[in-house]
Formats: sequence, C-alpha cells, structure tokens
Amino acid sequence: MTDIINVPLNKLTVWPGNVRKVQNRDGIDALAASIKAHGLQQNLVVRKDGKKFAVVAGGRRLKALQQLAKAGDLQATFPVPCSINDANNATELSLAENVMREDMHPADQFEAFRSLIDDGMPVADIAARFGCSEVHVQKLLKLARVSPKIVKAYRHGDLTLECVMAFTVTDDHEAQEKVLAGYDPERNDARDIRDALTENDIAATDKRVKFVTLKGYEKAGGPLKRDLFSEDNNGVYIEDAALLDRLVTEGLEKKTMPVRAEGWKWIEVIPDFGYEHSSGYRRIYPAPVPLNEAEQQRLGSLQAEYTALNDAWNESDEDEAPERLDELEKLISGIEDREGVWTPEQLAVAGAVVTLNHGGKATIERGFVKPEDMPKQSRKANNANGADTSGTEDAGKPVAGLSAALVESLTAHRSAALAASLLDAPDKGLAAIVHALAQDIFLGCHNTVLELSGRTQSLQLVEGSTAFQRLEQARESWGQRIPGTHDGLWQWCLEQDQPVLLDLLTFCIACMVNAVQHKADRPECPRLGHASNLSAALNLDMKAWFTPTAESYFSRVSKPQILDALTAARKQPFAPAWDKLKKAELATLAEREIAGTNWLPDILR
Repeated sequence: MTDIINVPLNKLTVWPGNVRKVQNRDGIDALAASIKAHGLQQNLVVRKDGKKFAVVAGGRRLKALQQLAKAGDLQATFPVPCSINDANNATELSLAENVMREDMHPADQFEAFRSLIDDGMPVADIAARFGCSEVHVQKLLKLARVSPKIVKAYRHGDLTLECVMAFTVTDDHEAQEKVLAGYDPERNDARDIRDALTENDIAATDKRVKFVTLKGYEKAGGPLKRDLFSEDNNGVYIEDAALLDRLVTEGLEKKTMPVRAEGWKWIEVIPDFGYEHSSGYRRIYPAPVPLNEAEQQRLGSLQAEYTALNDAWNESDEDEAPERLDELEKLISGIEDREGVWTPEQLAVAGAVVTLNHGGKATIERGFVKPEDMPKQSRKANNANGADTSGTEDAGKPVAGLSAALVESLTAHRSAALAASLLDAPDKGLAAIVHALAQDIFLGCHNTVLELSGRTQSLQLVEGSTAFQRLEQARESWGQRIPGTHDGLWQWCLEQDQPVLLDLLTFCIACMVNAVQHKADRPECPRLGHASNLSAALNLDMKAWFTPTAESYFSRVSKPQILDALTAARKQPFAPAWDKLKKAELATLAEREIAGTNWLPDILR
C-alpha cells in the first residue's frame, strides 16, 4: 500500500510521459464544480521531477484543481493528496489509469440524479455542484422517470439512448410500455417511437398553431407539453385542443367581417377546408365581364397584329421571336383574363369559406354552392309535335308504340351516326371532349353523350408545393374565364378557337393524372409504367418541382440513408463526425449540405 502525502498544488506539474497524448477539455468545468462541491474524491499518482512532482495519473483532476485556483476558489498552495511512485512502471500505471477505467452507465447516472431530487435537492443546486446546466439536469430527470421497463431494456442493450429520449415525450408509462411492446430494432428507430407517442397530439408546427401563435395560445391559458430532446418548436405540443380550436374559430370569425358585405348566401368558418371537405360542394367562378365596343375593337386589333407578326416570323429565317409578340401577348391577356364579377344570381346560391391555408394564413375561398342550392336545369320548350328536345330527362324512356328492343336498336344507329359524323368535324369533336371533361372538372357532373370521365385527382399530399400552386392558379384562371352553367359552357366551347380548347383540354387532363404509388401498388403495375412513359415524353425534371428537406425527406429515412445521400450529393465521403450526430441534427445538416446540389432520391430521378 503506497503512503499518501499532501503536495502543494503549485508544486504539481504535468508528466510528459502520460500515455494520453490527445487532451480533451470536455468535462473539466464539470469536474472542477464537483471538486469544489464535494472535494477531491481520488488522490493523484506522482513521481519526483526535480523540485516538483509530475502527475503520472490524474491529469484531468490536476487541470480542474488548477482551474479552481485560477478562479480564486483554491489557494495556490492547496494540499493535494498524492501517492508517490518512483518505480520504472510509471507508463504502465498511466496506461492502467486510462484503459482499465470503466465509465458509469448513463442509466446509473440519471437515476442517481433523480435520487438527489427525491431527497430534496433543488435542480439549480445540482447543476451548480456538478458543473452542468439546469436543462441538462432536467433532461436526466426526464430519462430517469420513464417506465422501469424501458430503463431495463436500455440497460440490457435492447434500446439506444436516443430511443429512451424519444420515450420521454410522454409521462404516461402505460403508453410508453405499449409502444415498447411493438418496438422492433430492425424496423423502428427513435423517430418511430416519438411519432407513435404523439400521433394524437397537436404539434406547434400545425397550421392552427401557426395562425393563433404559441404566444397567443399560452396567453389564453393553454398548457404546453415540451420534448426536452427536440430542437426549437419541433418538440412542442398543444395539450388543450378545445381551446386551440376556439381560438382559431374566433380568429377566423373576425376575418369574415369584410366578406359579409359582399352579399353571399352563406359564410362559414372551416379551419381545415381540404379536398375531402370541399368535395361536398360545387364550385362556381365569377362571370367574365363583357367587353364594351371599344375594348372589342382594341382586342381585335391586337389579335390581328399578333397573327400577322407571328405569320411573318414563321416564314422568316429568324431564330428569335420579335419582342413585340411578347408585348402583344401581355396586352391581349390583360383584356381577356380580367377578373370577373359575381352576379346577383351567383351570390344568391353560393357562399364563401374562411379557412387556413397550408402555411397557417387565413384565406377566403368564394363561390362554393351546396348541392341543394344548385340551380335546376330548366327543360326547353317542346317542339310543335310535342316531343321534348332537351334530351336530358326522357332519353331513356321507351317511346310510345315501340318495343324496348327496337328503341335500343334505333338509338344505336343514331349513336353510330353521331360518331361517324364527328369524323368529318374535328372542331366539333374537340369541342365535345373539352366540354365533357370541363363539366366534370368545373361543374361536378357528367351530362354528355361521350363515355369518358374526368375525375380530379386529390392533391392533399402535396398541398403548398410548387406543383400544387401551379395547378391551383390554372384552376382559378380557367374558372374565371368559362361560364358557370352547362348550356353556357357548351356554347362557349363551340365559340372558342382550337388553341383555347387545346389549352383547356390539357388542363382537364392534367387534373386526372395519378402517378402516386400506393401501398398496394406493385412497382411494375401498368399505371405506374405509363407514368414513366409520360414523364419521359415530357422530359420531366423533378429538380424543378421538389427539393429534399429535413421535413420532406431526411427525417423520414434512416441515418445510413442520409449519409449515403450526403456522399452521393457531395461526391466525396462524409465527415466522420457526422456519423455521431443525432438523427435530427444530421437531417438538418443534410438539408443544408445538399441544397443546390440537385440531388434527388432515386424514386424521383
């Protein structure tokens, strides 16, 4: 047993033969705080070095003591308990000091901190005495208070520390244990645990919270639940959903005041007015404003100039179009695409919805008609022989004196004649197909002789994206140009030039595209195969439509996938330190590092 002697602190020096060559300053502050609060719990091992003593084992303790002396918490001559070792095995002792030492298991650490709290020691005192922040102590307490079954699984190596952190998002042990029972380390990670425990919670990123603001919610007395291991507002959850909904409704009600003066039949506040909700209504658009005589003349003049200039350019050898063509297009659009006006007839049947958009901003959507308020189509006057010419109500009824089989045969001839006649009238055929599709898209019905369907595909999963905004802008633009009645739309289609009908036809077809690969879809299914063909024909470049971010991609894949993406995008190996980052930190870093590289996930290439 080596005798212990007290050596003045200013007589101690670092031994150059210490096997630990890389010195780490991390933890010195905490060690100094602990020594100040609890004293030096372990002596140093020294050997004589002239008039001083070199520290063979205990270098970090020496640094902590010197830091306390520099701060004035210890005298320069403070007696430090040391054991002297002048043998030739100093290197062996230094190696044993650094290699044989076993770090405390984190579970033991945070349970020990909990015991201090349970014994009555304030969080602030613990933080000061152990040289750490109060937030750090609170995090350790959160970890210590998860279900004992989770701590046991962590001790046995069945859970990572990151997973235990995810469990702290709730204090409900029963809920924690339910998720633990279904946890599979091969398929699940910390994000899955956190998602499962918060699936019914309202996150601070919810558009309702953005509208009300966290400050407004808290000012109204609303309680919050915070995930100490998440950054910013990503780990903040609303606990009083009823209060939040009330605040949203009250805020949106204030936005209805200027709308009520417009004269709508009804105005409703519907915070979440998505596709599923809006499908219960019919949508009409403001009627185009008729052009006066001067505007008609002006439009005709511009169109004539445009046609003449465009024809001249097409016949020339010039590669670039004249700048005047662009000017004429803008002037013509300024006349044709003016905002319409809501007629008294439209205001009498339609309403407006005050809602929240994807970003949590209040918006006003006008022109929605409830099914029971849709104007009934009036029957046209009968002809002189008393036969109804509307073709809408009696077309399927047997004609008096004829058998059902004969009626079927005769109308089959009529149908074939119609089809054959269309072969010689492509302009009428184009008008017919555009009319049929536009009815489905804009009027929500299918009153046409053609057997085809134009069903708008849901855009719910991409609300707020560039593509979503492009389609919605086009929908609004067309909605303001076309009439809001069946007969009016038919007449309008007949009067349009082919370029206009082709543009509208293209929009209607765009609304029907469905290239979404659902869970039940096989990758080789024909629909998805055709989606690839269409993408190739259009030279679709997804880099113009999608940018991977932490929220849209990286937080939803594994860490190895993130690191592979970083390697591929940067065309060089990732930094070794990145592999040690938490997944949330790595996802944020990936968003920053990959920005501007044009990298995309394989499925979008």
